[in-house]
Amino acid sequence: MLSLILISPIKKVGLTLFFLILFCAIVLGLSIRGNYGSADENQLKSAEWKEKGPFELSPERGRFALIYSIVENHSFRFSPNLARFAAPDVAVTKDGEFVSLFAPTVSFIAIPGYLIGKQFGISQVGTYAAIAIFALLNVLLIRAIAQKIKVGSQAATIGAIVFLFATPAFTYAVNLYQHHISTFLILLSIYLLISFRSFWSQAGIFFLYSLAVTVDYPNLFMMLPIALASVGKMFYVENLKEKVKIVIKFPITVAVFAAVLPLLFFLWFNQASYNNPIQLSGTLKTIRDFKQYSDFLSGNIQGLQPSLEQEESLKEKKTAVGFFNTRNLANGLYLHLLSQDRGILYFTPVIFFSLIGIVLSYRKKVTGSAILVAVLGINILLYSMWSDPWGGWAFGSRYLIPAYAVLAILLSLVIDYFKKSLIFGSIFLIVFIYSVAVNTLGVLTTSANPPKIEALPLEKLSGIEQKYTYERNIDFLKTNGSKSFFYGYYTKNFLKAWQYYFLVLGIILVPSILIIAHHFFIKGRRNK
Repeated sequence: MLSLILISPIKKVGLTLFFLILFCAIVLGLSIRGNYGSADENQLKSAEWKEKGPFELSPERGRFALIYSIVENHSFRFSPNLARFAAPDVAVTKDGEFVSLFAPTVSFIAIPGYLIGKQFGISQVGTYAAIAIFALLNVLLIRAIAQKIKVGSQAATIGAIVFLFATPAFTYAVNLYQHHISTFLILLSIYLLISFRSFWSQAGIFFLYSLAVTVDYPNLFMMLPIALASVGKMFYVENLKEKVKIVIKFPITVAVFAAVLPLLFFLWFNQASYNNPIQLSGTLKTIRDFKQYSDFLSGNIQGLQPSLEQEESLKEKKTAVGFFNTRNLANGLYLHLLSQDRGILYFTPVIFFSLIGIVLSYRKKVTGSAILVAVLGINILLYSMWSDPWGGWAFGSRYLIPAYAVLAILLSLVIDYFKKSLIFGSIFLIVFIYSVAVNTLGVLTTSANPPKIEALPLEKLSGIEQKYTYERNIDFLKTNGSKSFFYGYYTKNFLKAWQYYFLVLGIILVPSILIIAHHFFIKGRRNK
């Protein structure tokens, strides 16, 4: 009876899919960053939770501060303690209230994780686990889209594994960033676009498009090709003898209004937070250094007296598109693709094989290939023009996680196409192992790698060598450092950080190498 209960769902979802989900879930579970306990406002400010703990970078703190404020304080605005915790990414309203600098939906989506985790005394770990779930869903969507464009099951699975474990997407699957949620919304929209033509699929695309903007404002541009392609399905053109007839599919056209619901939520949140429904948090004035505010440090919010320099800074005009500049393009492309501190060449060279997939997709006239390339191009160009293309202190190029997902789909085309090539299979396997080894360093240690442009001046000031590549993560391991919750709470007493790294790396590589070897060296030979 028990065997039937266990085997039945496996048969239903498919054996490969079942083990893929189990495999990814185990690795993510071993990698999620965190401390044991549910910290209060005072504890969150400590080094144990910030610099030495899971909230090492301000984007994580800012989004968690909003979650904490909503759940514990029943407010969208920050108390003085939460504002200090979230600094420097804290916005200030016209009436002197402190609020989140980020779009709100990531925090709202992660609230269930916080509440579930709190029941077990690990609210922060539960919050981060919510992002890991989206990372797992992205693996499934990459595989599903690849199969939809006629890629074999095994090649599609390998492409999905590459995305999660061989790119910086791995590092940002275990902390509180927006990238995996944005990627999920993009991939799901692409899947709906190439799979269905119904009213509900169109409505779903516009709902996801609108929702994506409330997750991260640049999604407005990254999902634009998908939205335009969806609009294109709402009418068709007939060439008659003397005129051209445009036929509008009215029922499907109504699907556009599905975008209203997320927009209403967004307006409501803005009104409650900023007293202005059309105010974007990113355009608010920000306070970067709370140490200048003696009144703030004493808890007297009404008496804030910024310095003249800060006063001028707060008066600077900030716009939603002011973060982009075409003059940054050449340097941004170099940083994302080739640089030592963020470039694909150093952190995930396996993804470069996907460039062959772009050619194959057009040659094979793959369904949705134009959409995939458009989303890819916009993601890379957009963040190459970004005022901070480094993504602050980060591991690899975190802004390109949606691009890694699209490239993983195209990579599956390449893997399928070269399945009979021993030479390609051998080169691919070597580069894959290197990429996984590098990104496993990032996920188990720290994301706080400074960009070269900051590391060198810091080195001069401190007189201490400041590494800005993944060598910094290697040094972190050498000091027996790991921010993995599982390592810190369960295995730290009998395993060194290096040993835990090799354990997780082995858990990833053994099944991955087996499936890659089977695809290229057994299945490919058999079909030759």
